Amino acid sequence: MPDIERVTQATLLGIDITSTLSTAAYVNRMLLQINQRLYLLSQLKSQGMAVQALHQLFTGLIMFKITYALPAFAGQLTVDDRNRISAISRKALCRGVTHTAFDIEEIIDNFDRKLFSKITHSGHCLHHLLPPKTSEHCSYSLRKTLLPVAYC
Repeated sequence: MPDIERVTQATLLGIDITSTLSTAAYVNRMLLQINQRLYLLSQLKSQGMAVQALHQLFTGLIMFKITYALPAFAGQLTVDDRNRISAISRKALCRGVTHTAFDIEEIIDNFDRKLFSKITHSGHCLHHLLPPKTSEHCSYSLRKTLLPVAYC
């Protein structure tokens, strides 16, 4: 199709998607925006804004940016990308714009748990993709282990 331009990267709903499915471009853009927001929060702190208000803004402006679409791309994050995202927590604590640190690994794990707890309900649209249970009192095991697919 001669009229269709071939690209190696596109942005869809704010997420940068590359032809190699790398998250590097998205993480770079996200960290640039987060650093700009951290600067804004630092300026508000220097103007005398209360720490509690700064923390609420940190949650709304920065944590939202970090967690936006996280379940979709977290599996593709490299160790370096995860470390760079975690560094935001340390930077925010040093600047005094939040009073709570975050761990990106913990956030990813919580999002995975939420998603899995939702799809175990029979009415969920993804429920049919789960492996069958061996009995009603068993739970699913999504990790590849030596145990059977469902274990009690």
